[in-house]
Amino acid sequence: MNRWFDGVYLVGRYNWLQTGVWLLAHNGEAAILELPPTSLVGAELGPDPAADVAVVAHELGVAVKFLLCTHAHHDHFSTRTFDAMRRRFPGAEPVLQSGFRQLAGDSGPRYFDDGTTLFVGGEPLHLVHAPKHSHTDTMVIFRGAACIGDWELNTVRTVNERVPVEARVRSCDRVIEFVARTGYHVHRVYSVHANDRRDGVDFPALMADTRTDRQLW
Repeated sequence: MNRWFDGVYLVGRYNWLQTGVWLLAHNGEAAILELPPTSLVGAELGPDPAADVAVVAHELGVAVKFLLCTHAHHDHFSTRTFDAMRRRFPGAEPVLQSGFRQLAGDSGPRYFDDGTTLFVGGEPLHLVHAPKHSHTDTMVIFRGAACIGDWELNTVRTVNERVPVEARVRSCDRVIEFVARTGYHVHRVYSVHANDRRDGVDFPALMADTRTDRQLW
């Protein structure tokens, strides 16, 4: 377990793409963020994210209330891991963007289209649908920190070109509008792979800059 920010814990990184699994915790409750496979190649399985989360949840003394995922790419959502999490935490409610329906099915998950707000230990946890890297991209905002999934920041470009440029720009605008409408202060961002971490950010300015067509790779 690695404590990144207040209430934001990195449980571990899984499969050869090192997808992070996170626990978002406050006041005795928690949400699990990300449901990756343990292996992307062959049949060999790596460490069990559900078992690892159970250890961390016990250490923190929290009950898992929600299961979340930033997007439906194969290195982030695994039906095997999803089922294992549901068995391990039967009281946890899956809350997913509606584009997950084909993978997660109709039995159990609560789906949203544009966004929703949950509460973890009385603390708001905001889910904002913002397609850029994928059509199911969901920003997860909790305790002043935004998990951006696999978004590439400071450029409208992405390694995955399936989302049209116009939709990516609209997603940046949607996140800016969310901050303006709610007055919520986001001052930290992090990627779900744990390879980008920024403190003291001007979040609306960062989102505005991300609309720029800039070649970074």
